[in-house]
Amino acid sequence: MKKKLYPLIFRPVTVERVWGGDHLVKDFGKPWDGPEETPLGESWEIAAIDEEHATIVQNGFLADNSLQDILETYMGELVGDKVFDSYNLWFPLLVKLLDVQDFLSVQVHPDDHTAMERYDSFGKTECWYVMEASEDARIYAGFSRQTTAAEFYAKCKDGTVTELLNCYKPHSGEFFFLPAGTVHACGGGLVIAEIQQASDMTFRLYDWGRENNPATARKMHLEEAIDCIDYRPYDDALLHRTSIDEGRLISDSHFPFNLTALRCNEPRSIDTDNLESCLVWFCTEGAASIQYEEDGRTEEVTLERGQSVLIPADMDDLLIVPRAKDTLLLQADILPQTEESDDYLDKN
Repeated sequence: MKKKLYPLIFRPVTVERVWGGDHLVKDFGKPWDGPEETPLGESWEIAAIDEEHATIVQNGFLADNSLQDILETYMGELVGDKVFDSYNLWFPLLVKLLDVQDFLSVQVHPDDHTAMERYDSFGKTECWYVMEASEDARIYAGFSRQTTAAEFYAKCKDGTVTELLNCYKPHSGEFFFLPAGTVHACGGGLVIAEIQQASDMTFRLYDWGRENNPATARKMHLEEAIDCIDYRPYDDALLHRTSIDEGRLISDSHFPFNLTALRCNEPRSIDTDNLESCLVWFCTEGAASIQYEEDGRTEEVTLERGQSVLIPADMDDLLIVPRAKDTLLLQADILPQTEESDDYLDKN
């Protein structure tokens, strides 16, 4: 007989990036055993994309098991029956922390239809919550006006592509939703909480001149990405918030997940009776303990700022107890796949 699941805390997997810094190690305590002078870049908090990047449980009787191992054992009890029927043994979310000091390439991610048809992969819709931003930080998100593939291609080639993009001077607490097909970039000193589809499908379109230097050149994907891009203006009113407090941030059956902000100043009971998906809670502000009953005892796990927890679908009721004023959790739940197309993302 399988033992009952409980809130799962994972050991992060750290990933080097050319644009990364050292804030994740120094300020957020993320593990890193590489050279001090090597930029880190990303901390994968909850992941099961492949064996190398599979996060390992660090609490409870499932400690030292990977998320993939647990999914194979518990299936719908972990992710929800409808979610398991839709995705089977693929965990469809990826949760990260990004430490962006230099600039990410100007890039785009394909949607599910294109990614599956061409690369046998899911696409990549993602969202960013800005946890820290320097005065020099910038976020580029979507087009500021209607453009064309030909104009965009030419501006990527001559290095003026940012003239077409919305440029934001971000601050802590700002939120951006980036549906697949949205051209985006960022840099200049940022720490970002990222919740995305579990996919590594990234097309680099312009790399700030690094692509022209043999010492720094990375593979570019402009030609293969040109028909994956949404050339309409970025819907700032729908997709961008300068601050968030409480309630749904993303809620649309055409997207792969819902996202909800939970602002906690008092203990908060979570009713799990109608839970059809597992939940991911990411603590972006403050701290909280998650309390639950196990064998007649009250147990708890603690979330500090920059940490996350996976709440299995087959959980009894929970209590969130804030440990700091204005604690904010981002809550993601997974939606089963749908065959319908979304007009906002349907570019063909």
